[in-house]
Amino acid sequence: MTVAPHALGVRKVISDWANGFVDRDGKFIKEFQTTYNSSFWELYLYAVMKHFKLDVDFSFASPDFVIKNRNLIIEAISANHAHDDVPEWEKTIPGITEGNSFDVFKHSAIRLSNAFSAKVNKYRTNYAQLNHVKDRPYIIAISNFSRQDFNLHGDVPLQWLLYDVLEQKSLTKSNDSTVDLGLFRSNAFQDISAVLYSSLATFGKARVLGDDTGDITCHAIRIKNNYEILKIQANISEYKETLTDGLRLFVNPFAKNPINIDDFVNGDIRIFIADKNGDLTVSCHEDGDLCMRFIDSKFPKHMLK
Repeated sequence: MTVAPHALGVRKVISDWANGFVDRDGKFIKEFQTTYNSSFWELYLYAVMKHFKLDVDFSFASPDFVIKNRNLIIEAISANHAHDDVPEWEKTIPGITEGNSFDVFKHSAIRLSNAFSAKVNKYRTNYAQLNHVKDRPYIIAISNFSRQDFNLHGDVPLQWLLYDVLEQKSLTKSNDSTVDLGLFRSNAFQDISAVLYSSLATFGKARVLGDDTGDITCHAIRIKNNYEILKIQANISEYKETLTDGLRLFVNPFAKNPINIDDFVNGDIRIFIADKNGDLTVSCHEDGDLCMRFIDSKFPKHMLK
């Protein structure tokens, strides 16, 4: 297979991520070419686990990641576009420039809720009965591909969904049904220990971690101390980003099997720790937490308000 010169750096990064990954059912290569987003997310997560020295036991058919040296289970899913929406890979000018931030985050939170619910149901109807899963912390790892502008969403939609930071209680869908917010503000989901999340685990992540050069401009937004916006624009040869930049961990204070937060302590991952009263403690990277990234493009103004 011939690889375009500008993609060589990306290929090396992804190959490094995949080193040691086991294709247990023999379908991964096909799925990587067909249902790309979910497969890419699994590879990225595996690289993250190697980074945190979480030892994956591939001898079990499911869930996705059984961590044998930390007594931990991680199940991956991607939040995808609605069936009647334009897919995120078929980007349109209106799809990435129009709308207000509330509507954008609302739509994203609804799609993330669907992904979360799917893995909760999978756990309760299947995984919870498995001997290698029961009584272990269970983390749902969600990547956000819900809209064409998913890479601009940061962690706001998950803050809404899990902690209801705006005290909205619910969101109304287009068919007038509702989606509950504040899922981690009661014991209703005590069997879910945490959510690991990113809207930036994309081809762009692999690209900025590679050694590409040339006329490639990276635009990024970091949030310092939870409020100060840092706008970054740099040639890709000078732009800096780490593997775990943009990664978020949302902890459930009601979890019956709590995670060990020390397993994920790292200068680049943003951790949300709530108490049972709903008060949040959020870690802050000294250089700012990565929230948005674009390559060779600029941010729509509505997403910077």
